[in-house]
Amino acid sequence: MASTVTLKYGDLTETIPLFEGRLHIPTIKDTFTLRVARIDGVLAPFDSQGFTYAMFKPGDTLNISGTSADVAAMPVSSIPATASDSVVAQRLLAGAVAEAPQSLAAYEDFLFNGQVQLPALAYTFQLANAEDSALTCALYECASCRISIVVSKALQLSSAFLGLAGNTEQNTSYWVMTFMGILEEVDAATDIGPAMMWRWNSSEKEVSHVVSKSATGKGPARVDTVGTARGLSLVFGEDKAYKDRGLEQAWADLKLKLKSGFPALFYGHIPYLPVYAAAGVQIQFGRLLPNGVVEQGDRVLLVQRLAHRIKCCQALLNIMKLARFLVMRAPSLSNRVKLYQPFWRPHNTMIEVQGDVVIKDIEDTATFYADFGHSFQSIKAAHTCAQSCDSLVSHYNVKETTQKKRRANVAATKGLRVVMTRLGCVHSLESMPEEDMKAGVKACLLGCAHLHSTRPKPLCHCDVRLANVLWDPKPFLADLEFAHFSPWQVSSGLIFTDWDEGTLDHASCYTTESDIYQIGVMLLKLPSLSPAGVAFGHRLKTKTVTAAEAAQDTYL
Repeated sequence: MASTVTLKYGDLTETIPLFEGRLHIPTIKDTFTLRVARIDGVLAPFDSQGFTYAMFKPGDTLNISGTSADVAAMPVSSIPATASDSVVAQRLLAGAVAEAPQSLAAYEDFLFNGQVQLPALAYTFQLANAEDSALTCALYECASCRISIVVSKALQLSSAFLGLAGNTEQNTSYWVMTFMGILEEVDAATDIGPAMMWRWNSSEKEVSHVVSKSATGKGPARVDTVGTARGLSLVFGEDKAYKDRGLEQAWADLKLKLKSGFPALFYGHIPYLPVYAAAGVQIQFGRLLPNGVVEQGDRVLLVQRLAHRIKCCQALLNIMKLARFLVMRAPSLSNRVKLYQPFWRPHNTMIEVQGDVVIKDIEDTATFYADFGHSFQSIKAAHTCAQSCDSLVSHYNVKETTQKKRRANVAATKGLRVVMTRLGCVHSLESMPEEDMKAGVKACLLGCAHLHSTRPKPLCHCDVRLANVLWDPKPFLADLEFAHFSPWQVSSGLIFTDWDEGTLDHASCYTTESDIYQIGVMLLKLPSLSPAGVAFGHRLKTKTVTAAEAAQDTYL
């Protein structure tokens, strides 16, 4: 009996044979009239003959999904043979990315979804048709257009040249740069692109934060390909010769050079950055996570094959669409902190970002302590307590300092220096989804619960508000310089941002219950808050629930 599996596509069910345990993708496409076929939601890699690399068991029932060949592409006859670069570029970037794919598998599916139709010169279109008529679904003829010329150049790379690509790293870089030229032309033709600048075999320049680090860690590394936009490095790539396990070496270089990751202080809520590794005629895509982990995708493209060159172009254009989405998740240039440039905050507080740490100096602590009725002991205790809580800011050092004066007749003053080792960015209330607010509220509750557990006297944060919740990308509660032991008898007339008539108790004291009340105030500021969120916010303001109890609420 022949080995078979059952395939389900919507209401259709078909039985098809296995070939030595593998499925034939073209047969699946023909059976259900699909242009793109997914097996159990995944684009299964297949060899040059169309057989899957994955093995399946006889009798398996598999769910098939994909894009119908009837609607996958606009008919060639409906597309003008002559179109301006602007029209072509807007067509290539159509369909804005609304959300970054979360898992690595979903990210790879996004890159290779096959929905991008490439403009090509007539000769290139005919070449694809002669090799495999199915390839023309990914192309359309377009003459007298700069973008179609550079696309055709990439797709028509000669077999003789690609045969040399394995000889040297420069040969690999040449064909990679040829493909990247498509992105440059698309960006130049429209104002809806990310306006990226590409550098080859160069260190990062003119960016807010250098992601790559040299082996010594004292400066930026020379990455083979760097794509930047709006002061941020967004795409990285490494090229190698195809010898001595070149692709593996390319990934090893990426992991070494990018191991410091990218901080939320500059990158905001960007979840990852696209990366690639190329060696000889192979290219593989992946992504860099904020913590410096480099993830490799599963699929390896072989650019000797025209079908894979088409897919490489499509993947790069999808990366460009993703880059347009990513830059919108980062702080604007005007809100981006500059390294090693101190800036002043109220109460004679100076803040300076120095690479991976933030230094906060309060120059005159005598006045500071008198104004807010607390002490170095409470601030030190709060920071020490925070070290063992993932929902609170962490520090390297908290110490008292002496501020020397240049004039001999002016006495030195005592100061306070806090060196923080956890950096993050603020989240705009206007653009915040409720799920993010939930995460921020839970972090505040867990952080406050940790402070409130201090003995013999509990600590309270005293300044819980959205501006003091940072993301890295997980939320955590920062700014412990106003922490007090509870209860704090607040001086008449003293009021903090977001305090209201319910913050203090009847004796004008700030207590641990006041922290929870302020978290409720913060939550209720969210526009379009759900009824469940409104109810939970008011519950926090009743001062009848502890932070630990509230953190377990089903709303969160």
